[in-house]
Amino acid sequence: MKNVRVSVRAVCYRDNSLLLAEHRDDRGLWYILPGGGVQHNETLDQAFDRELMEETGGEATMGDILFVREVLADRLNTSYLPAHLHQLELFVETTDFKVVAEPKDFDKDQIGYVWMPLDQLDDILFFPKAMVKSFQTRCFDKIYQGHIR
Repeated sequence: MKNVRVSVRAVCYRDNSLLLAEHRDDRGLWYILPGGGVQHNETLDQAFDRELMEETGGEATMGDILFVREVLADRLNTSYLPAHLHQLELFVETTDFKVVAEPKDFDKDQIGYVWMPLDQLDDILFFPKAMVKSFQTRCFDKIYQGHIR
């Protein structure tokens, strides 16, 4: 039996922009919210703090879960995810973000982070694409969003 991976992602707004981790590979530039997997014996808030520091050099207060997304790589037509990946992503509201250090441990293909204007989310390669309107309006109508791209 394969394990389900749990990850936490920071939803951090500043004015009319959203904090995103910026990546580059053969698709060009693409973006996700900062965050990543919860390690064994690590609490959700510890993973939140660690991932935010690694990917942005920032600290913030972790708020409530806004929504949950499920990723089943075998059901997607992509070679960019590990085979058989089954992941639950918890997207949490974030307040009081501030950069306190240089990012120290970028993920594979990550080249930095950006404050992306909300009105540009439709024009970039952003995951989860299905949630763009919710991020733009800051309206998350249900907690479990299911398996979405």
